[in-house]
Amino acid sequence: MKYILSLFIISFFSISAVYKENIEWKSIDIAIGQSENDNKPIFVDVYTDWCGWCKVLDKKTFQHEDVVDYVKNNYHAVKLNPEKEGSFTFKGKNYTYDSYMDKHKINSYPAIIVLHPNGKEKVYMGYRDSKSFLEILKKYKKQVD
Repeated sequence: MKYILSLFIISFFSISAVYKENIEWKSIDIAIGQSENDNKPIFVDVYTDWCGWCKVLDKKTFQHEDVVDYVKNNYHAVKLNPEKEGSFTFKGKNYTYDSYMDKHKINSYPAIIVLHPNGKEKVYMGYRDSKSFLEILKKYKKQVD
């Protein structure tokens, strides 16, 4: 009986871990369109496949429960790799992923861009822990509300 109870408890906690919420990542085009409709700002995680600190940001900061909840309720989230092909239109201008990084003088990764169709775009370079990342998002949201 103890064995069956132990298996049940282990299974329960294993299944719970699998259903953990994550940030809902969107394409830049979808996020811009939704932001124009619902007035939520956007945060863009600028990363590359080879960037070690980008992987740490994904595993630690973007998995933190407070970050996931705040982003879900207040932002549209985008992952953008400037080393990949892609383009989008923002505020009437056409950009490739690479040209958008050039516009912001981003030359190291990770970088976070916060933006809103009616507000200024801000860039934060380097890794951020969950507390620092939330401070950035909350401060920017106050500016565009």
